[in-house]
Amino acid sequence: MANADRPRGLTPIRHMNGSPWNGAMEIYYHSTANGVAVYKGSIVQSDVGLAAPSSDPLGIYACVVMATDADADVLGVAWAFGKTPQLMTRVDDLAAANYCPLSTGMYIGVITDPSVVYLIQDDGTTLTAAQIGLNTDVVSNTSGSTVTGRSSGELEQGSLVATTAQLRILRVHNRPDNELGAWCDYEVVFNENIFKDADYLTT
Repeated sequence: MANADRPRGLTPIRHMNGSPWNGAMEIYYHSTANGVAVYKGSIVQSDVGLAAPSSDPLGIYACVVMATDADADVLGVAWAFGKTPQLMTRVDDLAAANYCPLSTGMYIGVITDPSVVYLIQDDGTTLTAAQIGLNTDVVSNTSGSTVTGRSSGELEQGSLVATTAQLRILRVHNRPDNELGAWCDYEVVFNENIFKDADYLTT
């Protein structure tokens, strides 16, 4: 049975220790000065040194921007959006948007824990069984659907390497409608995440 082509970025499913993902996120801000939209499941990075301002209007929450494909300074994955920083507790705020439009001031819930395991679809180029366990980047991270709010990010088969890249492929996701082949869903974990980088945390 062929896999369905459903690009949707990264979807959290569990932690590396086997416990399910509990919904934990950190709050960040997307500035009106940022001309790139952010979608659910997109990889984001800190805007420090990249754009201004570097915090929200309250001067409390740091800003994020969309990461480019293959960017190594990964902060985490955008997963929730709202008009106030209380987006985790206000139902009306959670319903306000399913993505952050470009040039829009909005609070974003970001999954920053580097131990989280994600699902991601490959880009349609079939991997082989021997390539499971290699590392790769995400492609099309900066695009997405304004209807569903989901990222168009996919696992890039063409960038598979044994050395470090954004993601490590753990395995094919074990699900009856998923099989090794084009548009397969894989379980992955971040290699390149600033909270794994001791040099970043001490500078």
